[in-house]
Amino acid sequence: MCSASVAFVHFPPGRRTTGENACGVKFKSLARTIGLAAALLGTSSVYAQENNTLNGEKPTNITSAQPTRGVVFFTATINSTGGVASCFGCNTANTKRLGVGLYQIDFGQNVQAVNGWSRWVQVDTLTTGTENAWCNTADRAGDNNAVWVNCQTTGGPGSMGNSKATDTSFFLFVAR
Repeated sequence: MCSASVAFVHFPPGRRTTGENACGVKFKSLARTIGLAAALLGTSSVYAQENNTLNGEKPTNITSAQPTRGVVFFTATINSTGGVASCFGCNTANTKRLGVGLYQIDFGQNVQAVNGWSRWVQVDTLTTGTENAWCNTADRAGDNNAVWVNCQTTGGPGSMGNSKATDTSFFLFVAR
């Protein structure tokens, strides 16, 4: 039986047409809609990371060699200047600010996503107050031991005029 929130007609088993489920959903139309949405949503991440690729390579879909279980192995608390406020397992000598809103946090061993490592970044003032920023992570091009962090805020030319690079402090967690 279809739920009340589904806006499709319920057909008895003998009245369905080919390619419909019991609620009258046409599978080809649903598949096209999902495919279009995935294509549109997937394009933004390609352009957001162009300055963290080698020789203009584009990010690809991966199959992780190991599952991510969510157990945190490494942490870093990074000041907006790129300085390490504290860390567990990071290489402070190779952890730095690369440019406005761009950071490299090195952990001294391969922490690439393909090897089952997941990363969480949380913008934080590291004191009182609030931050109007967000960050994302990626493998660091050219350094398998490092995580690349890109921080943005509202305004500016990025993301169709809605964001710009900004320096901010944050916590980074690396898990597997």
